Amino acid sequence: METPSLLDTIEPELAERIAARTEDIRNGSPARPGVVAALGLASVPIALAALSTDLYGQSGLPASIKGVLDFALALEIFENEFYKAVLGTSAVAAQNAAFAPVRALAATVPGAVATLQQIQKHETAHVATLMATGATNVFNLDGTTFDFTGNRSATGGGPFAKATTDLAFLLEVAQGAEDTGVRAYKGQAANLMSSSAILEAALRIHSVEARHASRIRRMRRAAAGAPSSVRYSGTVRGGGAAAAGATDAGPNPTAVTAAFNLIYGAGANSATAPSEANTTHAGVDIMSLAGAQFGIDAAQEAFDEPLDRADVVAIVQPFFIPTIS
Repeated sequence: METPSLLDTIEPELAERIAARTEDIRNGSPARPGVVAALGLASVPIALAALSTDLYGQSGLPASIKGVLDFALALEIFENEFYKAVLGTSAVAAQNAAFAPVRALAATVPGAVATLQQIQKHETAHVATLMATGATNVFNLDGTTFDFTGNRSATGGGPFAKATTDLAFLLEVAQGAEDTGVRAYKGQAANLMSSSAILEAALRIHSVEARHASRIRRMRRAAAGAPSSVRYSGTVRGGGAAAAGATDAGPNPTAVTAAFNLIYGAGANSATAPSEANTTHAGVDIMSLAGAQFGIDAAQEAFDEPLDRADVVAIVQPFFIPTIS
C-alpha cells in the first residue's frame, strides 16, 4: 500500500488543472506577481495556495485544497514561532526569556545565529504567503499556544526543556524538525507523478529541507568534542532515536528517546511508513542486489522514508497546546 502524502486528499482533476495553469505561466501567460513569487519559493503548499487562488479566487478554494493549506499553515506557524523564540524575537517575552541561555551560547559559534536567522526568515515568508493566498489559522495559533519543551502545556517542563540551555541539544532538535520535513515531503512523489509541475516543486522543497538538515549537522559536528555519530551530511543512517546522532536524553531519557523514535522510526503505521533503517524499496531489498558494492550504512542512507499526515501530527502534537489534526 502506498504511503498517503500531505496532499493526497486533493482530487486528481484539481491537481491536473493546477499543473496546467503552472505550465501556462511558464509559457508566458499573465499572472499576478504574488503567484510568480510563490512559485519561486519552491514550496509545495505555497505554490499550491497561489495557483489555487489564481484559478478559483480566494473565496472559492476547493475544500480538499483548503484543508491542506490550513494544515501546512499550522506547521509553518509552529516552526516560525520556534525559531523566533530561539532568536529572541518572539512577541511573547516568556518564550524569549526561556531561550536566553542557549541564545548566548549560539552567539559564540561562527555561523550559528546567521543560519537560524535565515531559516526563520523562510518560515516568516511561508506564513505570510499562505495566509495571503487563502489559508486560515484554524487553531488560533500564536506564540502563546506552543510549548517548545514538548510538554503540551503553558508551563513547560517537557522532554526537550534542555534545548533552552544546551546548544548541542537545541541543534539536534532543529535537525529533527528538518528531517521531519524531508520525510513528510518524500511521500508526495508517487502521488504526484501525473502532475509534473507540483512533482517538481515537491522534489525542490525535499532537497531544501535536506540541505537545512545537512547544514545543522555540520554545525553540530564542528562543536568541540562532538562524537562521530554526529554526521556531516544530510543523509540519515539507521532508524529510531540513534539516527539523530549522539542523542543527549537529559533528565527524561524515555520521553526524549520516544520522540526521536517517531521522527526516525517506523511512524504510526509501520506498514506504510517504515523506519529510516529500511533497505527494501519497491519490494526489493537493495542489500540483496547482485554485485552490490555497498554496505548496510549506504543502503540505509540512500532513501528517505516517507511520513504521512498522522505521523507528522504525532511528532508535533506535544509542542501544540491546542489539539491539531
